[in-house]
Amino acid sequence: MSNFEFRQDPLNRDWVIIAPLRSKRPDVAKGSEPVCPFCEGNEALTPREVYRLGKGRVNKPGWEIRVTPNKFPFAPIHEVVIHSPRHEENFFTFSKSKLIKIFKVYRQRYLEHQSKGQVFIFHNFGKEGAESLPHSHTQIAVIPSELTLRIPLMGIQENTFRATKYFNLFCPEASHWPAEVWIGPKARGESFGSISPSQTEDLAKAVALVLKKLEKFLRPEFPFNFYIYPAGDWYLRIIPRLKVLGGFEIGTNVFVNTADPVSTAKALGR
Repeated sequence: MSNFEFRQDPLNRDWVIIAPLRSKRPDVAKGSEPVCPFCEGNEALTPREVYRLGKGRVNKPGWEIRVTPNKFPFAPIHEVVIHSPRHEENFFTFSKSKLIKIFKVYRQRYLEHQSKGQVFIFHNFGKEGAESLPHSHTQIAVIPSELTLRIPLMGIQENTFRATKYFNLFCPEASHWPAEVWIGPKARGESFGSISPSQTEDLAKAVALVLKKLEKFLRPEFPFNFYIYPAGDWYLRIIPRLKVLGGFEIGTNVFVNTADPVSTAKALGR
């Protein structure tokens, strides 16, 4: 088989991706961290970059943000956005100006690929958040349009604890995970690629604000995931990874949330 294969269960119509090559990727959770391929000076360890912010030649130092193909893909287009040349920086320590640049790169790559499939942008942080390499990065996977992705739709923006110029920060009543936060645009029905530069800046600042508040509510540099909904009526969802799914949740896809979203929103709004 190729590096990956999409298969659909003929009975329940669920999709699965079979990707054996990904078992060979480095994984700090398993103690297999190599020389970091994302650090400045190690550009030759990554596939040839497809986009960069900053100076310098392709696959050479001088960059601020790099985008390269993923060496262990599970989609026809699968990219890695390397946020910084410096190994120790992350979403908790980036300046707001840096975060704005990162989100502008997300938007640029979304627009580059939006005609090729469903552009799914996601970030993993910490071992519990399935981060395989600790050097801060985000992945962008472009999934064929015919695959149905079962991603929650954005409904009522309820339990809003903060509003910015363009976004509401809220905790849905039916949140799956303790202390999860959604960032939803006030203008409904648009796709992520349609946001303006000023909305992009506002979004980056909103993410920084949420993470800062969650650090006080949870613990410093807690593990988390976020993703950006890939279609119309988009949102950004931040999921702290402070629990492990049990057999009931895995078997039924019914989540047991040990934190009331109403109480979470009240705590974050202080």
